[in-house]
Amino acid sequence: MSGTALEHPLVRDYLHELDAAFAVLPPGRARELTEQITAHLDDALPADAGDQEVAAALQRLGSPADLAAEAAPPPVPAAAVAPVSHRRRFRLRRPGWRGGVVIAAVAVGAGYGIAVVTAAPIQLGDASAWWYAQDSARAVSAQADGRQQTTVPIRSGQQQGFVITVYNPSDWTQTVLGPAADFTGPGGPDVQIGVAGWNLSIELGGGVFRPLSYSLPGSIPPHQTRALRVLWTSTTCLEKGSEQGIDQLSLRVRIGWLTRTEVVQLDQAWALSGPSRGRCT
Repeated sequence: MSGTALEHPLVRDYLHELDAAFAVLPPGRARELTEQITAHLDDALPADAGDQEVAAALQRLGSPADLAAEAAPPPVPAAAVAPVSHRRRFRLRRPGWRGGVVIAAVAVGAGYGIAVVTAAPIQLGDASAWWYAQDSARAVSAQADGRQQTTVPIRSGQQQGFVITVYNPSDWTQTVLGPAADFTGPGGPDVQIGVAGWNLSIELGGGVFRPLSYSLPGSIPPHQTRALRVLWTSTTCLEKGSEQGIDQLSLRVRIGWLTRTEVVQLDQAWALSGPSRGRCT
């Protein structure tokens, strides 16, 4: 592992937690999944990856506890367990074709889990806009901290937001379930996510947002583009001349049987500027 991202402290801690969480799985399956996840991190992260890049990659994978819960075999119902009689004798039999089917099913399940865990996350598309006309009309674009930022005045107590396009680069349908638990918008924690059910890259040309219907859960088929809308009620308190914004989205996404957190890096920060008006928190 010399000279790789696997030496990063965050990765080492994650792999230790993974070993502990996978202790509930059959040893062979736990070992195979661990090897595949380790190889994925080694390939996905450069040797000099910083803390933020590593944390984002680990967040996309999901917590070790969640991965273990998703990969664990379903419990056997109590009713399906035959009572044991002390007078009954059981004859051992060699595994036949049924045993082969069970082994094959376990192998297929492990391969399925590996493919889902390592599926490429949702990426930012090439179109975006402030959702409300009054915000678009007052938006100011500028460079801030070495990157592009678009800023609008805060409208305290009112709904604000923006819409972007997102692309699914994987071979799996990815379903957006909503914002991650710790995600907060630039105006407050009351964030509403919606996904439109149209392939913008083909049907609408990428820039038509208002006529679309947005809802959750929102599925993005493989290699297709969707509009994703982010709305919030602006309740944060900003002084005159101050700003607050975000430059990434943290989403809960379901792929097959796995639910994980995916971080979409935005090409610009979306920010609100003060002063706030009226009641704020």
